Amino acid sequence: MAQTAIAWLRNDLRMADNPALMRAAQDGRRVIVLYVHETTSGIRLVGAAGRWWLHQSLARLSAALAGRGIMLEVRTGETEKVLAQTVSDYDAVAVYWNRRYGPAARALDARIKDTLQAQGIGAESLPGNVLAEPWTLATGQDRPYSVYTPF
Repeated sequence: MAQTAIAWLRNDLRMADNPALMRAAQDGRRVIVLYVHETTSGIRLVGAAGRWWLHQSLARLSAALAGRGIMLEVRTGETEKVLAQTVSDYDAVAVYWNRRYGPAARALDARIKDTLQAQGIGAESLPGNVLAEPWTLATGQDRPYSVYTPF
């Protein structure tokens, strides 16, 4: 049986131009797409309208993925625990995701990456939500931009 890679999707529920999904599909691996309804971090609190939109988006994504023979796994709980359980359930060898840039999200992602790599699981975050990574843009004085008119 082919090795399994997980494409962990968060705020990037699309098939087209999705670096995490494309990376997971490389090397002939079986791909499992994971979405976690986060219950504890507070990073992504969703109201009633947002929950309706999310449900519709996940249903459409699931149908589109199924057309390509890829399963969408939707789970609920604390992200780190759910991700660890999913890796174990599928004996996954790698997890890929698109970066988020808020401080709390970056801290969570770094913790997850460190944990996965310590277990010998490939873990890679990719730039999937921006045209340029924030740390690649600098003024002539090699400082971050504070006024974005020049950019």
